[in-house]
Amino acid sequence: MAGTEEETESVWWAAPKFVVSAVAVILLVIAGIILFVVVGDDEQSDAAPPAQPPATSSSTSSTPTAEATPEESVCGLDATGGTTLTAAPADVEWEFLGGIAAPKSAEHGPGVVDEQTGVRSCYSHTPEGALLSLAGRIAASGDGELLLNTTEALSLDGPGKDVDLQLVRNRLAEGASTSPPIEIAGFRLLSYSDDQATVEIVGSVDTGTELLYITSSAIMTWHEGDWYIRYNDDGSSGPVEGRVSDLSGYVPWGP
Repeated sequence: MAGTEEETESVWWAAPKFVVSAVAVILLVIAGIILFVVVGDDEQSDAAPPAQPPATSSSTSSTPTAEATPEESVCGLDATGGTTLTAAPADVEWEFLGGIAAPKSAEHGPGVVDEQTGVRSCYSHTPEGALLSLAGRIAASGDGELLLNTTEALSLDGPGKDVDLQLVRNRLAEGASTSPPIEIAGFRLLSYSDDQATVEIVGSVDTGTELLYITSSAIMTWHEGDWYIRYNDDGSSGPVEGRVSDLSGYVPWGP
């Protein structure tokens, strides 16, 4: 990807730190979503931007159905789409969750917002749905309790999920903030199939002296009618993380 530099060493999204110097940067992520701090040698990204997907259209429902087939959204979202995404989803509204803006689309979700926990779930079985699900998880990191509840509800069981949950619990017990003041700025869809999507999201962080662009990714798995994050055993969530110099090669998108 032209004009992109990435760092190669990271810690979890759920435990972001600020490192403002010539050799250290803040690293974004969901999913709790997990936010990373990346320090290391820059390397050139070789991932090419994806092609334009077909237009999508459909209707939504905010009431979960009793059952859903593996292909269906658990709350009845019946949007259809291609396997690529090079344009920002249309008809998206943004609302703040603990200081970070989260997207919402009548077509792609979230179709359900839990009144007690605040967990946003039920996204369309499309590239747009996977993107909005990950972006919602990033926004949840602005509220420690919401991040904990979201990670518990929308992550596949395994050692990596346990690592991430414990990290969030530790930071809540310490009274620490779970995320920097980050704003979603762009994205790329790295890959997509019927049951898995790899999504990369860029966040911007204003340090007061400069605007940093931080990128990370997550492997989203279609499971029981919704998108879930599949964590690696060490708690990491995707193949890409680091700092980029600008939004070249990404689709600009944000509040």
